[in-house]
Amino acid sequence: MKYRIPIEIKSLFFNIKNDNERGHTATVSSILKQNGSVHEEVAQIETIPENIRASSRVGVINHLTQNSRAEANINKICCFDKISVNGLPVKTDFSFCIYVREETAITNVHCGRKKIHYPPSFAYSDENVNIDNRMVLRAISTMLGNYAFVVEAFEYDCDSGNLNFDAIIVGPREIPYSKVFVNRKGVGSKFTSAFDEDYDDYDTEIIALRQKLGYNNVGPENFRDIMDAQKNEAYKDIVEYLKNRGVTECRNLNQEYPYSIYDFEYNVNGVKHFGIIRHSSTLLKKFVLSSQQLQFISHFSEVASIFLETDSLGRKDIHEYKNSQVIDMRKQIRSLSLDASEVCV
Repeated sequence: MKYRIPIEIKSLFFNIKNDNERGHTATVSSILKQNGSVHEEVAQIETIPENIRASSRVGVINHLTQNSRAEANINKICCFDKISVNGLPVKTDFSFCIYVREETAITNVHCGRKKIHYPPSFAYSDENVNIDNRMVLRAISTMLGNYAFVVEAFEYDCDSGNLNFDAIIVGPREIPYSKVFVNRKGVGSKFTSAFDEDYDDYDTEIIALRQKLGYNNVGPENFRDIMDAQKNEAYKDIVEYLKNRGVTECRNLNQEYPYSIYDFEYNVNGVKHFGIIRHSSTLLKKFVLSSQQLQFISHFSEVASIFLETDSLGRKDIHEYKNSQVIDMRKQIRSLSLDASEVCV
């Protein structure tokens, strides 16, 4: 049996730089029970084995409560020594700890509230256990190429005892917080949508688009909107293409988080795969990738693909390319970032 425990979207992230004046660090906890309402999916943690000896359990509780000024109980301690991320095993000599904390002070307005906690700063060791959440997250970061990532859920496999971190990659290391998250409370998207890719293929696409959509219907003022619409259509076609290969779960991450390095993800035999969408109204198998995307598919060469749809207003032919094929393609430098800050004059 497998449990999936979704956590609050801003509660556990790594390699994201805080560019705010104050606050906005990861909350490292999610609500299990509040105001008498139980979050059933989060509450699944209470059915998962603790996997920790009694003496170590006492030691962990003492460590967690020794400096606490608030009255609280540690109701549950789960220790995980088998770790994976997005379905791939992570090599680490440390265990990861998740615990349940309940507020018990009658004078506390939050009395009775339960949260699951998973702070990166938590570390504890004795002769039986070696917990260090930050070291586990660093090992996960290494697996993910040290990209900035957000953990969406913990997934526990009862048969193997493995804890899988379901993570999305949201940009390069040290990406500013404001480029990832919206700084507001309440419902709605938590991700920033102000940033999006710029299209560098106007010269290639404009003639074919005008021939098929009308010469007066396409121009610089609406080119981006048309290309965005074409990309959404290409995604639908690619999903159908993958369905024909037995893939049933696809997620359009680009709609949720437009600044993601990749556009969508899908699951193959329990392992997360990444897809970058490119499309053209021509028959040419030409596309533009950013340097970040090139680095991304190189690092995730086994699970990342470029999906190119050509003749997007006609036959809609789909071509899939892996990193090994991209390496062999003819290339042209379209832009170059220059830095003169250390140049001697």
